[in-house]
Amino acid sequence: MRPIDKIIDSSDVMMGKYKIGQPLPTKGIRQVDPFLLIHHAGPKIYQPGDSGLYVEAHPHRGFEPVTFVFDGEVEHYDSLGNQSIIGINGVQWINAGRGIVHSEKASKKFVENGGLFEIIQVWINLPKSLKYSDPSYIGINHDNIPKYISKDEKVRINIIAGGFNGLKGPIPSQTGIIAYSAFFEKEGHIKFEFEDSYNIIIYQLDGRTTINDRKISAKQLVVFKREGKNIIVKCIEKSKLLILAGIPIKEPLFQYGPFVLNSKEEAIQAINDYESGKMGYLT
Repeated sequence: MRPIDKIIDSSDVMMGKYKIGQPLPTKGIRQVDPFLLIHHAGPKIYQPGDSGLYVEAHPHRGFEPVTFVFDGEVEHYDSLGNQSIIGINGVQWINAGRGIVHSEKASKKFVENGGLFEIIQVWINLPKSLKYSDPSYIGINHDNIPKYISKDEKVRINIIAGGFNGLKGPIPSQTGIIAYSAFFEKEGHIKFEFEDSYNIIIYQLDGRTTINDRKISAKQLVVFKREGKNIIVKCIEKSKLLILAGIPIKEPLFQYGPFVLNSKEEAIQAINDYESGKMGYLT
């Protein structure tokens, strides 16, 4: 089995007026290459008429901001002209490349009706060779995501990127990212196998499990060593997990706010390019 390196408790941080969970980065851990940041908003019940989560237009360059929607609806707009509404167990995958401006908010329908809202956003680094690639957006709802269901129906794996058990996810990751959302009923169990060239992290949104014989609780991030292939998850009570794997980039990293580049000079250029409109506009 692949040994566990660290188990990290999520900490609360403020993002504007919203309190959210942040297991990465945390004290002493800047990144788990290529994963830079994990933000967990919710679960929270919004009353009808409450505006819900609303992140105003802002730029990105040099990485992939990916939003996994577990409950509620997220409406997306960007400077490429894309607009979509992503619902429960859907995903929106942005390659910011050389620059994109976007906004995210609860959909009009969700604001009118209220309900349970829970999302996770992950920032995934891009290698230098792709940091100035053409930006792109993919929004995929639950019905278009392949699903593996165990014979006893106690485990469901949504395959978002990469493959699992002969199924292939719809996201064509440029860097070979593997991404699953996994849903377990009590006593459900499954084995994952990864090449040892990958860094693996598992974030447990809720419930209780054992992962490679270590007890894991809600809002904990499990970071694995890069040795061994097998990861065995056994469910103690109903649980929900996000499983991510990526090949380390091993390049210099300079992050300034919404820009993830290789040097301070590139970050200064990103600011100038955004302010001069080279990343597009969103009104």
